[in-house]
Amino acid sequence: MVSSREILNTKEVFFSSVLDNSLHFNTLSSRLKIEFTTPYKELSSRAVLKMQNDTVIQISVQPLLGIEVFKIELTKDSVKLIDRLNKRYMMDSYEKIKGKAAVDFNFNNLQALLSNGMFIPGKEKLTSEEFEFFRYATSSEKEAEFSIEDAAGLIYKFVVDSEEKLLSTTVKDNSGTNTLIWIYDDFQNIANKRFPFKMIADFQSDKKHKGSVTLLFSEPEINTRITADFKIPAGYKQTSFSQIIKSLEIK
Repeated sequence: MVSSREILNTKEVFFSSVLDNSLHFNTLSSRLKIEFTTPYKELSSRAVLKMQNDTVIQISVQPLLGIEVFKIELTKDSVKLIDRLNKRYMMDSYEKIKGKAAVDFNFNNLQALLSNGMFIPGKEKLTSEEFEFFRYATSSEKEAEFSIEDAAGLIYKFVVDSEEKLLSTTVKDNSGTNTLIWIYDDFQNIANKRFPFKMIADFQSDKKHKGSVTLLFSEPEINTRITADFKIPAGYKQTSFSQIIKSLEIK
């Protein structure tokens, strides 16, 4: 007869294996195709992603011939944006943006989402020792769920498969009003790890679909030298996160 302790140890080993099998990197870069959909707009563009672990995330939108029209940079303490079409820029802290977005977010969470990793609210790194804070459940014979709730009442659910791959991350408030579902698909090999070449971020509010972003990776590379500069051109006017959202007609 299998004891409850043995079952718990098996779950903990599985949790640890999921963390070990995630992509570990110093830098991650890739060409992207971004498809952005709201009830009001559908946009598609080429882009370049650059990430330096625990330091910076940068996405440069380049719809034609490598000409940049839009750049967003995320660091530990701020979000920056350059809109070259409208000659404006935005610089805000996460605290200022908090409450204006459908779900709370910060640098560590976004880095994990973009690199197919699990995370724990309020911590920079997730280790196997944090297993005890998660609730565990099996959703099918081939899938399991790890979930956790933070101090603000946000619920995080991570669905993993029997091959120890993270298939999706869901973040929602405890009332279910606002939900982000981040789905991973098209897994391919990078540095002996399985990495999703397709990611879909779906946003819902008040049980209505508010928009989605699809990221299609092309020839991603890890641990190569990257340059992530961010210079605001002279004459550009400062705007706010709210104005950016309004211009995209996300309501």
